[in-house]
Amino acid sequence: MTPDSDAIISIHPRHANAILDGAKTIELRRRIPYLSIGTRLWIYATRPIGAVIGMATVERIVRGDPEEIWLEFGDQAGIERIDFDAYFDGAQEAIGLILVDVRRNAEHVEIEQLRCLRDRFHPPQVMMNISNREAQLLHRMAGSKG
Repeated sequence: MTPDSDAIISIHPRHANAILDGAKTIELRRRIPYLSIGTRLWIYATRPIGAVIGMATVERIVRGDPEEIWLEFGDQAGIERIDFDAYFDGAQEAIGLILVDVRRNAEHVEIEQLRCLRDRFHPPQVMMNISNREAQLLHRMAGSKG
């Protein structure tokens, strides 16, 4: 499957590694910028790692009441119920990105390398789209296959 687009998503290292290890197949968010099915997400693990460490493809996007999302997807979330409830406290909606084709990079792509993609690159607060050219460069830097 060729992705429709690419984006970099910032994820805490514990959750990023859970995704790349297969223990977490849904990334939960309170809100997310526009994103389409088939988008390749480059996983930027926040500090202390501070690098793109892998990628995944968005297979499906689910939205709903946090309770409904927990009941259907809680076993795929890689977190305990208490942490889920704390994160979604006061939220009207929970958004879940169902991830497939998850791959760990052969090489971490550090912040200095990311600045070769885009001048003055800063890790996104949530997510940022990248161009096809930037995605191709990132793919090479990561030593990715496929």
